[in-house]
Amino acid sequence: MNGAPPTQQQIEQLISQLAPPTPHQETLIREALTLALGDYERADIKMVAKVMRELRQGLEVFAPYHETRKVSIFGSARTSADDPRYQQARSCAEALREAGFMIITGGGGGMMQAANEGAGERHSFAININLPMEQQPNPIMVGSPRHFYCQYFFTRKLFFLKESSAVVLTPGGFGTLDEAFETLTLLQTGRNPPLPVVLLEAPGDDYWGPFLHSWVRRLVRDGLIDADDQQLLFHTDSIEAAVTHIRDFYYNYHSFRYVGSCILLRMHRALSHEALARLNAEFSDLLCKGSIEQVFGWPKSDDACYAQLPRLRLHLDRRRMNSLLPIIQRMNALSQLDQTTTPTPDDTKAV
Repeated sequence: MNGAPPTQQQIEQLISQLAPPTPHQETLIREALTLALGDYERADIKMVAKVMRELRQGLEVFAPYHETRKVSIFGSARTSADDPRYQQARSCAEALREAGFMIITGGGGGMMQAANEGAGERHSFAININLPMEQQPNPIMVGSPRHFYCQYFFTRKLFFLKESSAVVLTPGGFGTLDEAFETLTLLQTGRNPPLPVVLLEAPGDDYWGPFLHSWVRRLVRDGLIDADDQQLLFHTDSIEAAVTHIRDFYYNYHSFRYVGSCILLRMHRALSHEALARLNAEFSDLLCKGSIEQVFGWPKSDDACYAQLPRLRLHLDRRRMNSLLPIIQRMNALSQLDQTTTPTPDDTKAV
């Protein structure tokens, strides 16, 4: 034990000795000091220290690539290189790289190696995991500055989803299914920004068929999930269809955030008044109040790098978070049809 918990005065004195931090940094420092100096078991402090070290390491690895969209590819470590599933994962990663995406895997063999091989080391990340049987990094990522280890599955999965603009699920075992269900849970509950999830098979394979036509259908039938939750998944054996599905999701959609009770969908280009009206006509029943509004320069607290982006502001019924993907897909489609006049901040609501 570390003795009596620190007083607030002691913590403030320590903070005052540091260079003036930003408000967010000060909050983090205060939490870290309160935890480090608290009356906790030694094993608990060691665990927290490992978690913080893993988070810091991951943030450092990904920081230089913040502006590059990435796709996490999950799948079995046991798939051999002569398996059609391996070749499909490799070809998918190669096609995604050619479309401008980087690839994130778990860094092991099998489907993970296939994806890193398809993307190439320079366009890949590998987040390995320390296991009792010791999962070795695949030969593509050995020595790469974009390869690192995690002790805990939850920190590893945090980076998979935090850094990804899409997820491709290839055939795998318990680990792959765990990653699949965590991804779907976070999307269904709105705890992760909306992103495409592709169930990818090799031509002639039927790995995901029973999952969709038995498991998911049973969940819907028993009222355990909504029928609309199926919209979170895109099932295909076509690499071209998979890449198009992911690429087109970002045709106009840029990013997402919560602001109080509002949801903001940042866009690359503003919608015309006609397109906005159509979006409202098709999705107004999903809102708990108001309408879908197009705003500029709101909120003022948004990061400076997003200042010039137009946004859609909506009060979505939080029980319908599974509807964000079709709203975004429809917004993208309408923006493709918008070949004429688009509004400016002068003629659209600015706050």
